[in-house]
Amino acid sequence: MKNELLEYNEIDLEKETFARLDMSEQVFYRCNFRECDFTESILKSATFEECTFGDCNLTNPIIDEAKFSDSRFIHCKLLGLNFTHCGQLSFAVNFDSCVISNCNFSEMKMKQTEFKKCEIIDSYFQETYLVGASFEGTHFRGTVFHNANMEKSSFRNASGYDIDPNSNIIRNAEFSVPDVLNLLTGLNIKIVT
Repeated sequence: MKNELLEYNEIDLEKETFARLDMSEQVFYRCNFRECDFTESILKSATFEECTFGDCNLTNPIIDEAKFSDSRFIHCKLLGLNFTHCGQLSFAVNFDSCVISNCNFSEMKMKQTEFKKCEIIDSYFQETYLVGASFEGTHFRGTVFHNANMEKSSFRNASGYDIDPNSNIIRNAEFSVPDVLNLLTGLNIKIVT
């Protein structure tokens, strides 16, 4: 794909390499990216609207003021993305079976966002609005939730999360046994059998 166009509509891109490519201010509308490499690509002020990323590698791209609206990531690797630098207006993403590592979702408004069957490693959800979000089947490792609003969210069949009910809002959220016992960690109590 050449870099001179600024707007792409309803195109399918397969096995394209955008690594270290400057894609600033480009607009992608209803595009499908399949097995594409975005390693260290520059996506400043780029727009992705109703786009699907399948089996893509998004390792350390620069996403300052990038816009992701109704975009979906399936079987993708997302490493080092700081979503707090994205445009908040119309920010809407969903993740399915992705590896999400060292990503920052702090202070993002992510109502009803899906993180289904993902692996979320060393990532941050501080002061994140996650009302009605779904983390069903997701495995967490070293991920921080602090002052996050997770009302009515689903953690069914999720594992490895460390959520302190004293510093997060989890009213009417759904959790599965046995991992729901992780919620007791922050209560400074002893469980005896």
